[in-house]
Amino acid sequence: MTTDYLQLLKDQVARYMGTLREVVILAPIYAVLMFHLQDDPRLEPQHRLWVEAAIGYLVSPHDVIPEDEVGPYGYLDDIFCCAFVVNRVAEELGWEVVEEGWTGEGSALEVSKNVLAREVELLGYAGDDVLKFAGLDGLSEGAEQERTQATRT
Repeated sequence: MTTDYLQLLKDQVARYMGTLREVVILAPIYAVLMFHLQDDPRLEPQHRLWVEAAIGYLVSPHDVIPEDEVGPYGYLDDIFCCAFVVNRVAEELGWEVVEEGWTGEGSALEVSKNVLAREVELLGYAGDDVLKFAGLDGLSEGAEQERTQATRT
């Protein structure tokens, strides 16, 4: 199942040549990272719930920006959700935990901070809607501060 899903995701984003392609192609990279983190024994139960919420959001076709309606461009909200969770997990457990499962170019820290800093460009003002839909709105209390910090770094 995981392999089939990842291959489907890779195929969908590989064909995408539209606006924000450099972000859209991150979807399978974040999926691999989320699956890696899900199995990491260092995660506490709360971290695992966050990761599983991000995975649930990622695999759901009916979310804030549905892929069924807009194609691969619809992965922008999924990527934002994953970057948010990655940032929160890394803040509590250290970036080395996240970097071990990162398969993308650059570092997970650099890429995730960039995604969070571009929230309005990527999602308009739907970031809070994404977190709420994913069940992560309880984490969004500190999200505004995180987004501000991400913009500065």
